[in-house]
Amino acid sequence: MSDTSRFHRVRPPAKSRIVGPARLPDGATTTAYQAVQPHVCGQCGAAITPDALFSRRTMRRPRASAIGLTQLPVCIACRPLQVEGDVGGMDGTGSSGEEEHHDG
Repeated sequence: MSDTSRFHRVRPPAKSRIVGPARLPDGATTTAYQAVQPHVCGQCGAAITPDALFSRRTMRRPRASAIGLTQLPVCIACRPLQVEGDVGGMDGTGSSGEEEHHDG
């Protein structure tokens, strides 16, 4: 039997990757993501470019939708964040002053 059956689903390429825990200005914690593909901020409409950091915010969908909640990307201008445990200084700007290489 072949590994590729009609039920085998190919996973689409990742749009972002998890960087790790981050702290918001009010002290709350969130998860920091790094864009692999371009995104649009769900709050202000700004472009989130590949390699830029962002967070996600759960928002209510319009009533016409069958699903009540969705997670939208939010840029660091709308929701500044500080990645925890990063001694390289990654401050939400997407750069730490050092070259980084991430596969995946």
